[in-house]
Amino acid sequence: MNFIIILLSLLISTMVSVWIIKKKNNKRISMFSAFLINLLFLSVVTWVLYSMDAEAKIFGFGHSGLYVLLFAIPIVTWVNFLILQFVKKQG
Repeated sequence: MNFIIILLSLLISTMVSVWIIKKKNNKRISMFSAFLINLLFLSVVTWVLYSMDAEAKIFGFGHSGLYVLLFAIPIVTWVNFLILQFVKKQG
């Protein structure tokens, strides 16, 4: 489940950041948007899954395995940065 969520975050943030780099012709804004999308998406999903998991509330956050989603934020963002290096700007 976590793997699918991480891949979905990568897909969404890559599509949006490539669209921004094509539209605005600014790589820094595109990279910042990739980071922001990953941060918001993975944080919100972690919070929602934690609030629905009664076992995680009883035994703690570390036993639920949801911390993997938070640790994936910099990794997914780094992969986005690598992908953006191969995108050509318009103009």
